[in-house]
Amino acid sequence: MTILALQGIRGGCGVTAVCASLAWALAQTGQSVLVVDFSINNLLRLHFDHAWDNKEGWASALKSQQSLSPIISYAPGIDYLPFGFSGKETHSLIDAGLFNQKQHQPNKLPDFLDFLSLNDYQWIVIDCSSTLLSLNKLSNSLADINLVLLNPDVECHVLLKQNSFPVNNYFLINRFLPTSLIQQDVSHIWQQSLPELVPVILHRDEALAESLAVKKTVGEHQPGSLIAQDIHQLALWCQNIDKQGS
Repeated sequence: MTILALQGIRGGCGVTAVCASLAWALAQTGQSVLVVDFSINNLLRLHFDHAWDNKEGWASALKSQQSLSPIISYAPGIDYLPFGFSGKETHSLIDAGLFNQKQHQPNKLPDFLDFLSLNDYQWIVIDCSSTLLSLNKLSNSLADINLVLLNPDVECHVLLKQNSFPVNNYFLINRFLPTSLIQQDVSHIWQQSLPELVPVILHRDEALAESLAVKKTVGEHQPGSLIAQDIHQLALWCQNIDKQGS
């Protein structure tokens, strides 16, 4: 089992849509995938035709003290697990549970995160956008591959210089617009200076925004689109990196 975590260098980098679509692309290559939402925004589920007002998720199950995490089967090879509707009380329970586990059994996950230990899947893909600091630290430590999404702009370039990044970290350019001169320049700088840059660029494509509107992943909604092809190449790259590390 390989754990793949995705986060943005800042908010608004498009992590959730890419996460859902990458999970779909991995499943389409014959891999078994569980895609998990660590984001308190609880938006990942909407790419899998989840009801807008359905409040279920692993975090909401923690608050209601349900014994099982509500993993949902979506299509052959791909299951998903929403975060669920939550508030500060739930977030405090998560923080406290992770803290207590680290103090008493640091080599074991708390029971409410037992889905991260499932061997039923070849991949567990985690959306770490807009997550709690405790969950972000956990995903960084558990992930075999950490993908940090960058939009090719000056703000992301500055943040690259200001932040530290997890082990097994790779940078992924998202929303690249070839007609933008500044994006061309920034991307060129990164290609020359970032050895951990993924050799696949995700182009800006309206199909990705449309996929959320129809509550699907882009590979399911518009498999012939440029961005769907980009993400398919990204899935192949992830599998290659996984083979190199095994």
